[in-house]
Amino acid sequence: MIIKIKKQQLFSIFLICSLSLLSSLALAQSTVSGSLIDPNGANITGLSQSVRLINEETGEEYVGETTIEGNYVVSGVPAGTYNLRFDFRTAMYRPYSQEGVLVRDGQNLDYDLQIEWSINLGTIGDDPGVLANDMLRDSEEASGPAPRLSNGQVDFSGMWVVRQRPDIPRQEPPYQPWAAEMNAEYQALGINNAGAFCLPQSAVMTSMGFPWQIIQKENIMIQIMEFQTPGWRQIFLDGRDFPDIWNPSWQGHSRGHWEGDTLVVETSGFNEYTPGFGIHTDQMVITERYTRPNLGTMVVEITVEDPGALTDTYTNIREFGRVTGEEILEFICAEGNTDPSHWDEPVWRGRP
Repeated sequence: MIIKIKKQQLFSIFLICSLSLLSSLALAQSTVSGSLIDPNGANITGLSQSVRLINEETGEEYVGETTIEGNYVVSGVPAGTYNLRFDFRTAMYRPYSQEGVLVRDGQNLDYDLQIEWSINLGTIGDDPGVLANDMLRDSEEASGPAPRLSNGQVDFSGMWVVRQRPDIPRQEPPYQPWAAEMNAEYQALGINNAGAFCLPQSAVMTSMGFPWQIIQKENIMIQIMEFQTPGWRQIFLDGRDFPDIWNPSWQGHSRGHWEGDTLVVETSGFNEYTPGFGIHTDQMVITERYTRPNLGTMVVEITVEDPGALTDTYTNIREFGRVTGEEILEFICAEGNTDPSHWDEPVWRGRP
């Protein structure tokens, strides 16, 4: 038997099927929302960063931004089991991660993030990440190409703060067995904050989260950072080599050269206690590659090599935003510092 269907009937069938398909697709989309809550039960305000849902089976990622008031919404989330992450790394708040978050079809899931205090234990005004967000919001909008010096080199001068980029994966040191074992012992001691002893907090300023300023000339770059000891760094751009004789130091010796519009800075001569890069030896060399894609953005790629402690090199990328109307303030670490008296060990060391 042959059944004849009129065009109008065929169109109605097509329309019904389409609506049914759209309805089931809409049903499959869910929303996850909530607030960032501090240990006192209050909303955490002013962060404006990403909350991410990563599907534990497919690896697909769904992102929502937090508001200034401390709320977030992630929309269009298919049903599944997710790892929920808030990777804002600050001195005031710890990153948040929760596996096994179940999202059902068509569900509006309310999910508050209980954020714990970080190293400053909730001291108001003592968080460089929050400060960076405030500075970026209050700065003039920066548009246009990167400025250049009279010789044509890209000029990185200006005041900068780190932009939180949880979408950029972070690599950990690929330790040799002895270094991995020593790192575990060191972490167990719980005294891995060199800044509490008024010592440098990192081998290079680009790995820090504090406001910093660059002053650049054709043959030298000076970096100044607030909240850091000693608070300054010089990078020689005049073609000199590393010194033949160099006493291993906290910040090493830095020299730079140009590869097109990229400034490549190599630093060596570190002691074994320099913080910021885990367990290492005095063979560690850090290479930073500075680019300024536009007026308001600077990107630094940081590569670490250490044949004495690592099985391979590793690289991390950091992005910085230009701020205006601000300046570096005086920082005297030792003034009123009583933290060292609380430790069992009177002297900080970067290894057990």
